Amino acid sequence: MAVLFHEARQLAYAHMVGPALAMTPGPLRGLLVVAIPAAMGALLAWALPRFAPSSGGGLALVRGAYETDVERLGPRTLAGTFVANALSLGAGTPLGPEGPTVVLTSGFAVGAARLLRLPPRLLRGMVPVGTAAGIAAIFNAPITGVVFALEEIIGTASRGVLGSALLAAVAAAVVERSVLGGRRLLPAGAATWADTRELVGFALVGIVCGLMAGALARIVPILSKGFAELSRRAGARKNPAVFQCAVAGAAVGLLGIASPDTMGVGYQPISTWLLGGGSASGAGVAWVAKTAGVALALAAPLVGGVFAPALFLGASLGSFTGHLVRLVYPAGGIDPGAWALVGMGAFFAGFLRTPLASILIVFELTGDYGLVLPQMLTVALASAVARRISHDTLVERALDEAGVSHRPPPGDPLLDLRVRDVMSSPPVAPRLGMTLLEAARLAAGTRHPQYPVADEQGRLAGILEADTLDEAARQGALADPVSTRLRPAPIVLYASQRLEEAALQLARAGETRAPVVASADDPKLLGFLSAADLLRVRLLKDQEDREPALVGDG
Repeated sequence: MAVLFHEARQLAYAHMVGPALAMTPGPLRGLLVVAIPAAMGALLAWALPRFAPSSGGGLALVRGAYETDVERLGPRTLAGTFVANALSLGAGTPLGPEGPTVVLTSGFAVGAARLLRLPPRLLRGMVPVGTAAGIAAIFNAPITGVVFALEEIIGTASRGVLGSALLAAVAAAVVERSVLGGRRLLPAGAATWADTRELVGFALVGIVCGLMAGALARIVPILSKGFAELSRRAGARKNPAVFQCAVAGAAVGLLGIASPDTMGVGYQPISTWLLGGGSASGAGVAWVAKTAGVALALAAPLVGGVFAPALFLGASLGSFTGHLVRLVYPAGGIDPGAWALVGMGAFFAGFLRTPLASILIVFELTGDYGLVLPQMLTVALASAVARRISHDTLVERALDEAGVSHRPPPGDPLLDLRVRDVMSSPPVAPRLGMTLLEAARLAAGTRHPQYPVADEQGRLAGILEADTLDEAARQGALADPVSTRLRPAPIVLYASQRLEEAALQLARAGETRAPVVASADDPKLLGFLSAADLLRVRLLKDQEDREPALVGDG
């Protein structure tokens, strides 16, 4: 799957923006370089919501599938991901293929497990297995693939999944070597650093990479709001995504005229910098243009992944700094390739917060451990600085917007669940217009101490106590409307609320149950959460934890 997608992306680039960039500079070239990504961005923004609405996602889609439902990685999503991302990257979108590749390999792994009729409890574990295989196939770096899967998808080391991921990564690397001859997408030589004083410069690169990685995570949401306001003012209310992607695509094309290396994935310039080539001015211009292009592309959003942009931005920044230092200190024996490698690992760590994979990918690309000290230094600095500027990555922000938890629970798997995962739904809920007799008949056969009441639009109106119904029966007042015996709900929970927060809210109020609505802005009644629901899911989780893992002695 990884190799096929790689070939499809290259084929699309060779027939779309590639010929335009190869033309002699002139009005026609400029027009095509701007029009191709703009037209493709608008086309995909129109088509994807209609035919494959989940196909625009990358790492966030994979993590969401692992955390919630593997059905997110269905055949339509995989087909849409393959076609849409190949076309988008072929049109020059300055994003990457690694996220889409991971979607394809993870989805294929889940589909293969389903085809082989493996038990349903094993399907979720196939997501990180496919992730490890995808990264291993892309970079011919199986160790990095396994560690990336553990850091980015699982968030902790599982012995069973680790064994499966190792097998998948090795298998994928073998297939990649057989088909592509084992050549790396990012060839790099053994880089050197001559003087311990260079560590000061490396540290500066790590800090700047962290600053830029954290800032990018904050800038993109701001730009997204700006795009929304721009589409509103332009009157594109019917389909604002098409307008936004067209504008972003045109801006990407204009940036590509200034720096052609920034269009598309950018593996070739990255390789040049890793080998010590290029110049300070060329790398600096590429860094500025790519930063702007990536921010606009992610804000629109155009289709593509975030993996390659992180590598590009880190390598260009490191190369720029290395060439600059060599110009200032020509006798210092500065190797710009070493600075590019260190910058690449640092920005990758700051942007995706996967420090171990960031270090390992440098070693597997070069086969040399001479940069272990500066790489560890820059990765640590970049991760710390980026976290201070923006606590969440763009992938984590996307998960939050989708209502998917991404924070690993500290020892208790229930803390990583949402209220909607545990609540009883649909609840036994009398309508506001009923009489108490009708409400009693609806509640007959149940033993709940209280019932949520909804109005005719399904919105929460209050709480009706079971004791209230008994009292009305004794008083002969069952013909009274429910509204006469209603009381406000002491606590209202939200479906996307973390279970930990909901449990604390109940405990502080001295309550054991509460109605659940859609959100603070939408009081539609969705369910009811009680202590019995918490106990039920706890028992199910304990049973799952005792079941065997995919591979190993878990």
